[in-house]
Amino acid sequence: MVARQLILGMTLSHCRRVGRLMSRPSFLADMEVLDTAALLSWPVDLLVNGLCATSQLSEVQRLSPARHLLIESQGPRFEEPTSSDIEAARAASQLTGDLPGLSSVDIDVLALALSSGLVLVTDDYRMQNVCESVNHPWRGVIQSGVREVRNHSLICTGCGAVHPQGDVCPDCGSKLKLKREKSN
Repeated sequence: MVARQLILGMTLSHCRRVGRLMSRPSFLADMEVLDTAALLSWPVDLLVNGLCATSQLSEVQRLSPARHLLIESQGPRFEEPTSSDIEAARAASQLTGDLPGLSSVDIDVLALALSSGLVLVTDDYRMQNVCESVNHPWRGVIQSGVREVRNHSLICTGCGAVHPQGDVCPDCGSKLKLKREKSN
């Protein structure tokens, strides 16, 4: 019985856990970039092979302090994206018009995914849309995700002018609203 309990220095409970992880789909064995939705909803043992942006820690702390402690002690690897990676992520999201709808944390996560070449795991449709537009692999945390790339524009609610960025129309001073462009 002792020989069965000690396999390569692991106790039987460790072996059961490893066996449980190995019986899951093979894509979970590969490292992936995880969005905050995965950090908050997945079991901790699935987060171990994840890569996250350091800015996500403050977001998780704000949303769930208990989960933050658990993730910090047993969770994924955290990295800071470089400024050039952030600029590349901003440029990619600007092309689809999704930039105004993405937070700085979203941009950091997107930058890590694009620079590392790893699959991005997110339920954020804007992040999925950007990945889809640049042919970067992604999958949903819980949701199935986007089916097609959609472009967005910032349109003035007052005069109808289209602007690349901002919150207020420089022409008339009205609020800018993000709208999906019509498909041809």
